[in-house]
Amino acid sequence: MRTLWIYLNLIFWTLLFGLSSFFTILITGEKKNFKFFGVIWGKTLAFIFNVKLVIKGKERLQNSNYIFAANHASLIDIPLLFVAVNRYTVFIAKHELSKIPIFNAILNRAGFIFVDRKNNDSAIRSMNYLLEDIKKTPRSVAIFPEGTRSKDGNFLQFKKGAAIFGINTKIPIVPIAISGTYDWSQKKLFDFSQSIITFEFGEPISCKNLTYDDRDSLTQRIKDSIKSMKID
Repeated sequence: MRTLWIYLNLIFWTLLFGLSSFFTILITGEKKNFKFFGVIWGKTLAFIFNVKLVIKGKERLQNSNYIFAANHASLIDIPLLFVAVNRYTVFIAKHELSKIPIFNAILNRAGFIFVDRKNNDSAIRSMNYLLEDIKKTPRSVAIFPEGTRSKDGNFLQFKKGAAIFGINTKIPIVPIAISGTYDWSQKKLFDFSQSIITFEFGEPISCKNLTYDDRDSLTQRIKDSIKSMKID
């Protein structure tokens, strides 16, 4: 029942703010307007779910674009990440989301990129498209290196997409440790006590002098950084 309640709230508020951003971007032509709606979306859900968001390490960031790489353990990770980052950021999303008609239109309009994890050639084409698009409209990119949500809160195997994208674009990678969202997702139906969820930003990792041969070590470095900051 709690899962159903979470899904219903996520669907309703995602559609409300998603459609609002869709038409705003359609009218203004400015994809950056998605940032405003993304932050309000996250803050609204934090209020409804009685979540206190704690943000650490953000002083490490400068006023530039980054690749944000975070662990992923719950449905609320994405909206809260918009609040924590608070800058124009698009996600590299799994291909399955592109099959949902309304969400497909909203995310496409905002500049999100869908990656088919089962089709390597398609994934490469998607990443190359994003690479070229970023040159036209600079922005930060967020990615969950695990590729999907962890079912038990433990780390899954980190895929190399974030590392390869950082190497190709030379955009610094910022590891983000998300703590508390898995415990929040496991609460009982009528447990409305406040949950504390922490987003800690790690030291940006420069990709300037890295090559494709460094993808494995860079992926491990991202994982180690997130693991060292994660509270639970």
